[in-house]
Amino acid sequence: MIWKRYKRQFLLAFVLVLTLLAPVGCLGGKSKEQPKEAQEEQKEEQQEAEDTEDEEIYILLYYNAENLCVFVQNAQTGRQEEFSYNGGTYIRNRYGDSTTISQLQVGELVRLTYTEKKVLTEIAVAADAFLFENVTGFSIDKEEAILSLAGSNYYYDEELKVFSEDGIISLNDLSSQDTICIRGQEKKILTIVVDRGHGTVTFRNTELFEGGMISIGNVAAKKVTKDMRLEIPEGTYTLSVANDGYGGSKKITVNRFEELSVDLNELKGEGPRYCKLTFQVTPENAVVTIDGEEVDCSQVQELKYGNYKLKAEAEGYEPWKATLVVSSEEAEITIEMESQTDSEEEKEEEQEGSGDETGQPNADTSGTQTGDSAGTGTTEGQAGNNGTGTGGTAGTGGTGTTGGQAGGSGTETTGSSTKTSSTSTETTRN
Repeated sequence: MIWKRYKRQFLLAFVLVLTLLAPVGCLGGKSKEQPKEAQEEQKEEQQEAEDTEDEEIYILLYYNAENLCVFVQNAQTGRQEEFSYNGGTYIRNRYGDSTTISQLQVGELVRLTYTEKKVLTEIAVAADAFLFENVTGFSIDKEEAILSLAGSNYYYDEELKVFSEDGIISLNDLSSQDTICIRGQEKKILTIVVDRGHGTVTFRNTELFEGGMISIGNVAAKKVTKDMRLEIPEGTYTLSVANDGYGGSKKITVNRFEELSVDLNELKGEGPRYCKLTFQVTPENAVVTIDGEEVDCSQVQELKYGNYKLKAEAEGYEPWKATLVVSSEEAEITIEMESQTDSEEEKEEEQEGSGDETGQPNADTSGTQTGDSAGTGTTEGQAGNNGTGTGGTAGTGGTGTTGGQAGGSGTETTGSSTKTSSTSTETTRN
């Protein structure tokens, strides 16, 4: 009886143990394995979760918003690669703020984070790279591979990329007339982007005007010579030419990297022709001379089409001068002289100089500084000394046309060949 009782308990315990061990495959049984495809997917997901954060800098060459792909070049090795991106790709500007890929410019310097399948999880503009915007007045020594800007030298190598309108161009295509954006690290330039390019203007049938003056907007004023060629920033301008009673004006459009030929016979008109000039002068007691002869600014002055030296002097004011190109029937000249007190204050401000938040170098007073307030003025800005203004205000040594304001030692044209035109000038010092 005792044996039967213990035997029953032993069997119950044995069954219980079997029940507990069966699910985990013990007693020589095999556990249920995942399908092989599921294991490979799980492995790929684990690998993709471990993104590669690349510390090297890449140059953005091109992106295709339709196919969601990005082409870049390693700035150190020169190797070009293609990556894809999607709606989950983080894109950050140089300040770390979120942006869109359409806001990135070709030539941008970026760092990348991507998966093993080369899917970008982040594109970040390199915050430690320098950025100089709206640069004019630069010079390039191609033998030494040096670009000089505002008294500082920067070097480049054969891997330098120069972009224009989303394409890559040769460094030889650059002109000092261009407005460019420069990016690089330390003193090495990695990319240049042409924001505003130039074209070339040539002239035919110059004989009648040779020795006279020709002006193109606020950007150029030259004596007319045979076979002359001018590099001009792209844009639309008023071209004016005059000499010995003949002359006129016309609108021209200069396109990037294109050549425009102008026939000066179209502008000679019937001569000799004369212009009636009126003056608005500040201060009123200023002495104004045309080619060295004092004129009464309260009276209308009649001048034959041509070019003249216009000067103004007044006690307590900086001397003012400009070259006057007369090529319209009527014009008003505005002369606003600068007081010597204001001039001294400007000199002190110029000597202080400052770079901007993007790491631009300090500028000197030769107009080779970068940024909106220097070198070349636009319709929204003001040009620095020895700069040029386009529809805005030019500094000392600038040029002015109708609707603009010419600086001292600049050129003032009387506008178009229409009957009535007006001209204004800026007060400047010699």
